Amino acid sequence: MHLVLDYGGVIAEHGDERDHADLLGVDPDADPYPGWIAYFAYRDGFVQTTAGYLDLLSTLTGASREACREYVERTWLDPAVPEAHVDLLRDLANDHTLVLFGNMARPWIETVLTDHGVLDCFDDLVVSSDIQRPKPHPRGYVECLPEGDDPVAFVSDEYNEDLLMGEQFGMTSVWVENDDETPYREPDVRISGLAELPDVLDADSF
Repeated sequence: MHLVLDYGGVIAEHGDERDHADLLGVDPDADPYPGWIAYFAYRDGFVQTTAGYLDLLSTLTGASREACREYVERTWLDPAVPEAHVDLLRDLANDHTLVLFGNMARPWIETVLTDHGVLDCFDDLVVSSDIQRPKPHPRGYVECLPEGDDPVAFVSDEYNEDLLMGEQFGMTSVWVENDDETPYREPDVRISGLAELPDVLDADSF
C-alpha cells in the first residue's frame, strides 16, 4: 500500500502559536496575527529559509531575532508527537510506502521527524514550502502519487481541505475524526485515531 500521511494533526499535534505571542511582544488577538503572516509566507514558498522567516517575523513584530528564534522552537519545532505514533510509523514503514504531505516548511518537518527518529520511515516528503502551493492545490497530490498503479490511501484529520481533493486522484480517504469539522460528504473510511490505521489497512476494503 502507498500511504500518504498528513503531517499536522495526524503525525504531529501543534498547539495554537498565539499561546506564545508574549515572546514577540504582540497581542495574540491581533487580526491579522503577525505570526500567521510570517508562517504563511514560509509555508507557501514566498520566504524560502528559516533565516528569511526570522527576518520577516522580526520586522512584523519588532521582536529581536533571539526572541523570534525561541518562538519558532516553542511552536513549530516542538509539537506533540506521541511515542505510540513513532512506534506505529516504524511498523507501517516495514510493510508500506510512506509519503508525508504537509502544509509546512521542510526544515521544520525534517527537524521534528529527526528528533523523534522517524525521518527515515518516509520515502518522500511533499511539503508546501517546496512546491510553493498549499493543500488543496493539485500539484502536491500529483507529487504524492506512486509511479506505478499501487493502491493509495491518504490519511488526514481534515476531510474538506485535504481528503476531498485526494479522492479526485483516486486516493482512498481515511479521515481521522475531529470535532471541529463536518465533512462535505462521507469519507471512504473513518478512524478515531492513528492507532486504528493498521486494522483498517487489513480490512477487505483495501
